[in-house]
Amino acid sequence: MNRGRKVVPPPLGNGFNSKLIMLKDRQELPVRPESDGLYWILSGAIQTSIISEDGRRWIGGFYLPGEFILLERDEVRSQFAQALCPTSLIMTDRSVLEGLSQFDHFTCATITTWFLRTYRIALRTGFLLGRSNVIERLAFFLLDLMQRLEGRRHFHLLMSRADIGDHLGLTSETVTRTFTLLQRHNYVQVNGRNLEILDPIGLARLAAAVVTI
Repeated sequence: MNRGRKVVPPPLGNGFNSKLIMLKDRQELPVRPESDGLYWILSGAIQTSIISEDGRRWIGGFYLPGEFILLERDEVRSQFAQALCPTSLIMTDRSVLEGLSQFDHFTCATITTWFLRTYRIALRTGFLLGRSNVIERLAFFLLDLMQRLEGRRHFHLLMSRADIGDHLGLTSETVTRTFTLLQRHNYVQVNGRNLEILDPIGLARLAAAVVTI
């Protein structure tokens, strides 16, 4: 995916407590009260997850360079964040959101746009899990990744089939079978975790019910 891409961090250090965090492959962010806050991903990729009382995992999302994560474990104690590859982040207190007006226009617009996008994705994820079929879920997931990777059609998936399944409410076996089905009909070309989207228009038709909400 975008593991090699790096972004220039916003000036979050002006008047706020900010620190750089480096994570190794599959390393989790520390679970401490002081680790709650806003994270800006500089390089690599992060997945967030919630563990239910019976041990089941739901992955809330996958985050790429230039994107944000807001962690509040006081509200969701079973929330975890894990690097999918070597990853660097800047962490700052959530109070930064109360002082957006003191940032330059680009930083303010970037943060605002990202949270609006997160809200739209949350709505679509609810629809995905509640109403859409298997093909619609995976088609939407791939189109969303392509859009966030600046339209690139060929990328290396950092997440496993099990990770994708825990995000979309599917088993890893179902994810694998659906990839095979999409490949058979020439929507994608899959080789392990290397994936190429051959027919984005066709995928958009498959995911139309989700994309248009």
